Formats: sequence, C-alpha cells, structure tokens
Amino acid sequence: MNPEFTNKLELLAANKKAIDKGFYFEMGISQVVASLLFASSGKAADIGKMKDARAILKKKAGVFSAFRDATEIVILARMAMASDPEQYIDDVIEVFNVLMKGKIFEDTYMVLTAMIIVDRGRKADAEAIKDRTDEILKIMSKKHPILTSSEDLALAALLAMTDRDIDSIINDMEECYTYTKKELKLKAESNSIQALSQILALNEGDMRAKCDKIAEIFKAFKEHGSKFGTYLEFPALATLLNVSVSTDVIVSEIIEAADFLKQSKGFGGLSMDKKTRLMFAALIAGEVYGSEADTADAMISQAVVTNSAIAMIVAEETAIMVIMMCSASANSN
Repeated sequence: MNPEFTNKLELLAANKKAIDKGFYFEMGISQVVASLLFASSGKAADIGKMKDARAILKKKAGVFSAFRDATEIVILARMAMASDPEQYIDDVIEVFNVLMKGKIFEDTYMVLTAMIIVDRGRKADAEAIKDRTDEILKIMSKKHPILTSSEDLALAALLAMTDRDIDSIINDMEECYTYTKKELKLKAESNSIQALSQILALNEGDMRAKCDKIAEIFKAFKEHGSKFGTYLEFPALATLLNVSVSTDVIVSEIIEAADFLKQSKGFGGLSMDKKTRLMFAALIAGEVYGSEADTADAMISQAVVTNSAIAMIVAEETAIMVIMMCSASANSN
C-alpha cells in the first residue's frame, strides 16, 4: 500500500484504541468516526482535550439534547481539534438554533449539519443556508416522499452552500437517480442512490459520466471478490470519483486496507462487518489518492461517511430499543 495510506490506517487504529480506552461506554461506530476525524487531519486522538470538551458540552447542553446522544463522542473529537473548543461549540449551537426555527423536534442530523456549516466557515450565512436547504428538501420530498427524511439534511445543506441554482441541482440529482436505477441498474438501496445523487450534484459536470465511474468502481469490488455495501455504505463511493489512480489499483488498495483494519481492535469481525470496513477504508483512500483534494473536499468526504455512520448508529439504537421492548413484553407475560 501507499505509505501515506498505511500511516493513516495505523493512525485510525491507534486513535480508536485510545478513544475506546478513554470513553469505553460509547458506541463502537461513533468511536470510529471520532477516530477518523483525528486521523483525517493527521492527528493522534487527544483524550485529555476530549474530556475537557465533554465538561464544556455538559454545561451547554442538557442530557436529553441531541448534542448528548450516541454521537456525542464525534462532537467531542471535533471540539478537541478546535483552537477554542468552547467557542466552537457555541458557534455550532448558534447555527443549530437557526436550523431549529419552525421545527419542534431536534435530531442528530441537525447537529451534524450545524457542524458542517461552522466547519466550512459559513456561520454568518446560516439563515440563507437554512432557507436554501429547506427549499431543496421540499422539492426532494415532492419527488421522492418516501425516501426523503432527516437523513438527507446534511447533504442538502452541502448542496445549499454551493453557488449552483436549485433547479440545476435538482435536475442533476434526478438524472443521476433515474440513470443509476433504470439504466445502470445498480443493485443498491434507493435511499443510498438518492444520497449518491446529492453528492454528485455538488459540482457541475456530466452526471451520467460520474454515475458511470461509480458503477465501474462498484462492479470492480465485486470482481475483486469484495462486494461494496449497497445500503448506508454505498454513498462513500462518491469520494473515489476523482482519484489519481486506476480503478483496479484503488479497489485493490481499499480491499487491502480493509483487511489491514480487520487486525485492529474495534474493526474485527465481531465489532464491524466487512462492508463497513470497506466504507472507512474508501474514505481514507479518497483522501490519499484524490487528484483534486483540498480542504473542502476533505470536509465533504468526512460529512458523507459521518452521515452514513450516524444512520448506522440510529439504526442500531432502534434495534436495541425494539429488543428491549420485546424483552419487557415477554417478561410481563
């Protein structure tokens, strides 16, 4: 593997080990995302700063706040990397409150969206971004009422922060969605194809050519004996669109990276399945091999995988709640 790729994988594994030791009771997938935020920036996880950040966060948000749910560890990691953690979370909360206007229930996706807006230096534009985001989501809901949900919020906000007009964004998304499902016939979940279409619409260009490239990469994984995930993992393929090496090389490197991660605690078969490992390996590969990588691209890549990971966390929490409810019902009978 590329030495830079190997170094980032080692850093990710070391960060996961450190965060697991410092925050043992956090959900595994959220620990990995926090570890990835540090590794993507080339930094070792600073447990001391994360614990200081937790003390700050407890003063700012109540125990039932969306800031204190299963993704709290991700927020702490981002705070720990900020030059002024308290100012950072104050900014995120301020943007979060803007996003909450007109809404009753808060959720984790809204927190992630607020973080993305602050991270991209767009706090002052929060009102305008919210309006454009709401408009994009409104149109998406009309076209795909079953598919569109709060999971789309962060990606819609990324679209809202571009200088593209909304009609062009929606047209590109629809072209990608329809072409991918009906002509390329990729066997991925409809929700994931919609997410992919949002990511590919972030920049202008031939949407069909972009989708063809994604299909090529997706099929290459299967040909190499490691099928890429078709559910929450699938949109991560978009981070490989502009890599500077051939499809066979990037796919081989990602598969090798996933096998490398499997040997580390927290990434093995009992903790994480192969498709999720491939997703995280793909993100790092996109950063290392990106031919046009810059800070904005890295933020987008992190947002994509963080969004998918949050969806996994929500799914896991829901499954746990169902199991508990069934258990309680059985005991009462």
